[in-house]
Amino acid sequence: MNRQRKLSEYSIARDLGEALAQRLVMDCIHDLQAMRDCLLSGDDSSLQSIWEEICVQQQGELSYSWSAYQQTITDCTEGRIEGLQPYELDALWLLTRQAENWDCELEGERESYPVFTGDVSDYIQAEILRQANDWSNERIQCYLERSY
Repeated sequence: MNRQRKLSEYSIARDLGEALAQRLVMDCIHDLQAMRDCLLSGDDSSLQSIWEEICVQQQGELSYSWSAYQQTITDCTEGRIEGLQPYELDALWLLTRQAENWDCELEGERESYPVFTGDVSDYIQAEILRQANDWSNERIQCYLERSY
């Protein structure tokens, strides 16, 4: 038993939210990696999944098709969020910028239940794109090297 650790509602909620966010991000990435039929990068591309195309877009420059990639990420994220328990949605919402603003308001003046699914979706999508900025493999590297 660790006597140095203190019980903190804030820490519990934050740890739960961060673990859920990480799981959702990785689940969405796996979904995007499994999408191999509707690639927009062209037949001569070595890229094998929508995820690899998203990584190339994030690390290189956005193409005219970026809105289609964004919609795919949104659909994937929203589909995963729909399956959450209410307490999971709450814990994830507490990670958002909107939650930070809400927390700074006077308790008597703030909305009693401000949780909005769209805020959580935006947060998860931003985390997915952060992962895409750093994700690489041989196909992504070759594609980016050819593009420049």
